Amino acid sequence: MSHFEERLEADLGNIRQFVWDMGDDVERALRQAKQALLTRDAELAYETVLGDNPINRDSRACDRLCHTFIARHLPGAGHLREMAATIRVNVALERIGDYAVTISRESLQLEDDLSEKFTVQIDLLADESLQILHEARKAFRDDNAESAMTLMKMAKQVENNMDAIYDQLFAEENGMKARTALTVFVVFNLLKRVADQAKNICDQTVYAVRGVAKLPRVYRLLFLARPGSGLGHLAAAIGRKNFPTSARFDVATPDGAEGVPPALAGFLDETGIPDDELESLNLSHLEHDLSDYDVIIALEGRYADYVNEVPFHTTALNWSPAAPDGADGYSATYRDLHGEIQSLIDLMAGDEAA
Repeated sequence: MSHFEERLEADLGNIRQFVWDMGDDVERALRQAKQALLTRDAELAYETVLGDNPINRDSRACDRLCHTFIARHLPGAGHLREMAATIRVNVALERIGDYAVTISRESLQLEDDLSEKFTVQIDLLADESLQILHEARKAFRDDNAESAMTLMKMAKQVENNMDAIYDQLFAEENGMKARTALTVFVVFNLLKRVADQAKNICDQTVYAVRGVAKLPRVYRLLFLARPGSGLGHLAAAIGRKNFPTSARFDVATPDGAEGVPPALAGFLDETGIPDDELESLNLSHLEHDLSDYDVIIALEGRYADYVNEVPFHTTALNWSPAAPDGADGYSATYRDLHGEIQSLIDLMAGDEAA
């Protein structure tokens, strides 16, 4: 190894260790913020707030180290990607440090003790987000893109689980004062953001290792239709054929699952649209899984006719495609649904739609 290569590797190792140590400090601050909140420890809260100053200085120092590395070594594609990713990871860690400060400051605003229920939920959510963050940092340190992609799914699940927590928080019977309820809401939201930032670190790991700037999002759409109409089956078939990598398309019908109606099966065969695995889901079995979907779409009637409550992070739409008729079959219905699905995917995925 040449002197130049030795110096490059030494500088690179220094930056990697610097980022790892900064991450340890950030995780420690977040644990302290949680403890200060749950134990009403004002001294620990103020200590955590002041402790963010060294983290901010380290963040600025990390930024300088990365830019100095680029200027000094003029690195090739692999090392250049790592520096770009490290700069973004540094930003994510600095923001998580800010979240710890805000949680600490919010803990000082509490008017009364938290109930045991919310104490347990905050404790569990904080630990889960911290675990995802720690594993995301390890994936970045170890250049482990596979682990990073698995962790992205875990971070997404944290977001999906928030709906139930928010429902409990704003239930009339929780008995909390308005100021306390607002504090708890802010804390839950910040802990969810920790998982979001961990996901961002995972994105940067995949970029650094594989050169993929960001994995395209795969949206989940659920079509709601009445039994026997075939509208949901047709919409799902159109979506799967035209946008196989941009979204997942499912159909659900009330009162049980059903297969593709014979008339629609004939139409799909004539138009060359695959009809495999198109059996509808039983809507009554999806009550607790609706939050997994980005959009639910009623094709007959209104979505309120199918679901009692739309999850917080789910969007609901009402479409009115042409109904199948004996003379025209599904042709007009196909044109309407194709146009609606095309517009929706273009709106959500943009140029990444495929």
